Amino acid sequence: MLGPDLVADPTRTTPDVELLEALLDQGRTADAVGLLVPLHTADAAAAITELPPEHRAVVLANLEPDLAAEIVEDLPYDVVVRTFEDLDPEIAAAILKEAKTDTEADILQDIPEERAEAILARLDVAEAAIAREMLAYDEDSAGGLMGKEYVAIPPGLTSREAVRVLRSRRAEIREFPVGYIYVVDSHGKLRGVVGLRSLLLCDPDATIADLMNPQPVTVPPTMPGEELVKIFRRYHFIAIPVVHDDGRLLGIVTQEDALAFEKEESDEELLQISGIVTGEELREMPTLQRASRRLYWLSLKIVLNVAGAAVIAKYESTLAQMAAIAVLLPIVSDMGGSAGSQAVAVSIRELALDRVRPKEFLEVLGKEIAVGLFNGLVLGAIVALGAWIWKGSPMLAALAAIAVGFNTILAVSVGGLLPLVLRRFKFDPAIASLPLLTTITDFCGFLLTLSLASRWIDSF
Repeated sequence: MLGPDLVADPTRTTPDVELLEALLDQGRTADAVGLLVPLHTADAAAAITELPPEHRAVVLANLEPDLAAEIVEDLPYDVVVRTFEDLDPEIAAAILKEAKTDTEADILQDIPEERAEAILARLDVAEAAIAREMLAYDEDSAGGLMGKEYVAIPPGLTSREAVRVLRSRRAEIREFPVGYIYVVDSHGKLRGVVGLRSLLLCDPDATIADLMNPQPVTVPPTMPGEELVKIFRRYHFIAIPVVHDDGRLLGIVTQEDALAFEKEESDEELLQISGIVTGEELREMPTLQRASRRLYWLSLKIVLNVAGAAVIAKYESTLAQMAAIAVLLPIVSDMGGSAGSQAVAVSIRELALDRVRPKEFLEVLGKEIAVGLFNGLVLGAIVALGAWIWKGSPMLAALAAIAVGFNTILAVSVGGLLPLVLRRFKFDPAIASLPLLTTITDFCGFLLTLSLASRWIDSF
């Protein structure tokens, strides 16, 4: 019984996290776990995610290993890694034995090496050998993303015999992606692929050798994840076999795993664009760790901003004579930065989707100049109207229109090109584009505004 003060609401489909936390705080782990067991694994994972880190490991440790492994698949990956760092190696090994092989390899790759070795030592010999094989590949390659959960049959079987084999292994393969059946010879070499639908609908006496596609699309284990995603987008396969140079079938990468990789890359890219360059950040992380991840580009931007500050310092006397110019400068800077960042985002996305290549910079430049001209004219007119209403000065309005319009055109053009140029010279566009863009647009925008103002100062 939960007791009078800790009563579960029978109308809820997900557990009350405050109730779970209260039970765990009181040491009533069995009661807390009992609330999670009947739930769908996605709902259980959502509840565990909201618990404090110190309670997550306790909950997973007290679930049956097979259920814990299913819940792990639905937990955010950063939560998984942190929780496995806290789990007893014996319990962690029991859970990983029930998990998908690619999940097992990912976790072992990302937890401290000493803890990973302690877990590997508690796996049986065959499990540990598979895990070590997968750990040998880069985690962002086909080998690092592949799993060993696939169905393989020899080419000499008939359709009837193959179906009988599948039924005999149903307990083992019930969680496997069985859209495709892989045909391998006695040496483990991939000879072809049969679709499950073809297998079930064909003549029962037809041989697998006749049914299979003898030249399936395959990938090497060293293929980068980005290239793998492109293949999935091109062919729309459920899974793609990963094959060694000698033809041996090593594993398969599922569409689900490829899309998960793509999302992770997109999330990382978004953080890099925002100036967080050393990995994912969560607010439950230590303050010093979070601060250091942000500080790198913030410190560099101080150096880059000296260029814009130097221009302002050169025209200090102009600013002293006409204070309204100082009000105009942040508008010029912000319009340039905002317009340019939009162009940067489009170029980075098109590079990621392989819709544009660095050598196509002239085409990109032409399209961005057209957008910049239109937006520059509109924004320049708006700011000019505001300046004229504010000060009643046609010259200030003209200056505002020219400065904002020109800087918008420049920002959009440079923003569209920078990611292509950086990619051409092997720099990461997500990290470097925005700091360089803002430096260029601030310098040029301030220089144009203040140089024109100094020439026209007697006309205001």
